[in-house]
Amino acid sequence: MITPSSSFSKGFRISGLLFIAVLLLSQSCNIVAMVDRKQRKKFERNEIHSATFRTTGKEHHLFHTQNGKEPVVLLHGYGASGIGQYFKTALALKDEYEIILPDLLHNGMSKSTNDDYSINAQVDHLALMLDSIQVNRPITLIGNSYGGIVAAYFAEKYPDRVKQLVIYDSPINFYTLAYADSLSKSLGVPSIYNVLSPTNIHENKVSLDLVFYDQPYIPRFLRRQMVKYGSLPVRGEQTKLLDYLLAREKEMNDHFFQWKMPVYVIWGDHDVLIPMSTARAIVKRYNIPESRFRIFRNAAHAVNVEHADEFIAFIREIMEN
Repeated sequence: MITPSSSFSKGFRISGLLFIAVLLLSQSCNIVAMVDRKQRKKFERNEIHSATFRTTGKEHHLFHTQNGKEPVVLLHGYGASGIGQYFKTALALKDEYEIILPDLLHNGMSKSTNDDYSINAQVDHLALMLDSIQVNRPITLIGNSYGGIVAAYFAEKYPDRVKQLVIYDSPINFYTLAYADSLSKSLGVPSIYNVLSPTNIHENKVSLDLVFYDQPYIPRFLRRQMVKYGSLPVRGEQTKLLDYLLAREKEMNDHFFQWKMPVYVIWGDHDVLIPMSTARAIVKRYNIPESRFRIFRNAAHAVNVEHADEFIAFIREIMEN
């Protein structure tokens, strides 16, 4: 239902040199943590700043460029993080826009001890983070997968804060557990929970086969670490996010969003996890013009990783409108 990976699996494909380096390390190293540290250091060198704000029972974390330019907010998918998913995007656009990469609650470095796994909690979390870094101009809001659901509800609740909305391979409507579980079982995985939060090497491979149109080669020892250090430690909390969505499947599918800003829908043409039929149904329900419906060829669920330059060009294009 959402992007099923840790920040490592999202960032893994970005640098061929990094891939070669990790292969030379001992298999006992926590490579997930190593990649994360390396990405953070590069952000620091490029003046993409880390910020954490605390409220009762919660830590709210994001990266942002602090340059006072027009704001672009990029929301990651389920199980990922802002830096993990949008690493290359942020580096490419850091001088052109105020790039903001939030970690949604129970993902990345944003944490909560409260038993609220709702979309509304994520919406309030995003609003607090924007207030905390004093974003006073309307934002361009781009949300992938689970992040697209959060973006859709945020834009409806705060229409004056959103200049334009981009729904990116996201099941905001027209998606069912029956489809997700049928897809999972057809691939030899017990349920969608195991696809989105893998518990072993096989599930990790199936998960990334759905994320990528052309999954890169990943040795078994790296997959094992992705599960051990990336998926399993956060699985308990993250599956509760999925529980919330699945318990409200009919309510969310029936919801008709009352957006007041231009809306774009972008999709990978080979996305099997959230199929093209969902994209076309969303476009039809909300009368979105063809000029605002962008299909990326030879891509699955992670266009911004597989076709980074095209995704970056798309952002520049809509920012010029």
